[in-house]
Amino acid sequence: MVKPPAPATAAPGGEGAAVAQAVEQAEDGTSVVARVVALLRAFAEGGESLSIKDLAGQLALAPSTVHRLLDQLVAAGLVERTPGRRYRVSGEFSRIGALAARKAGVLRLARPVIQEVARETDETCMLGMLLPQTLTMMFVDKAASARPLPYAVRMHRARSLLWGATGLCLLAWLGPSAVERVLRRGEPSPLDGRSPPDGAALADRLARIRRRGYALTRGEQTREAVGMAAPVFGASRQIVGDLCLTLPQSRFSAADEERFARLLTQRAAALSRMNGYQPAPPARG
Repeated sequence: MVKPPAPATAAPGGEGAAVAQAVEQAEDGTSVVARVVALLRAFAEGGESLSIKDLAGQLALAPSTVHRLLDQLVAAGLVERTPGRRYRVSGEFSRIGALAARKAGVLRLARPVIQEVARETDETCMLGMLLPQTLTMMFVDKAASARPLPYAVRMHRARSLLWGATGLCLLAWLGPSAVERVLRRGEPSPLDGRSPPDGAALADRLARIRRRGYALTRGEQTREAVGMAAPVFGASRQIVGDLCLTLPQSRFSAADEERFARLLTQRAAALSRMNGYQPAPPARG
């Protein structure tokens, strides 16, 4: 059996010492890489932001070790500092996760669905994905129609859930605590900077979206654009994304709403079933 090479060593402070430090093993056998993975997993599965104390307690690491790893992740652009000496994942972390997810799961299943919707509506169809660690959303796939859009759709960029059909559709099927967290951030309109609605007005709007099964907005994310979105669920019965249409207001009529809504909700329901979703059994009694 070939003996593995010994770790590189050098005089203290030299390049070899930096390499040795990067691959050092902790006393419990945990590598630096494993610690970084555990740290990123804690962010992905935890709250909106975490402190060094939170992470040290959760991962059973010394605060100085957590601080050093966080400094490296901040420098790499995967984590960012927030007020109150706390940390959260960055938009770049979310972007990389979404790009990696393209190779499996709902994204692979969704490609033929969004292409079919684009053909049947002759409008641009997209798949929006919820980023649960930051409570934002991102467009991760798009099927264009023969009729071009007079505006650009930015892909793989985190967006607020408070504005536009795609974000509101996701927010409508999240729990009250998530809605409160998003509203507490106070994210202004991306078009005119106006403040978000108050809690009661937002709750009423989200309830209407749930009742009809889809979201419809005009000119919230893009001027003179219409957005429609229907929810996509996963095997855990939690919302994971939405199926979206975008088109200029000049191409949208009252008759289109019923036809597009029916198509979107049917295809989103089919995609949910392909993704393992099963409706909850009816309550007894």
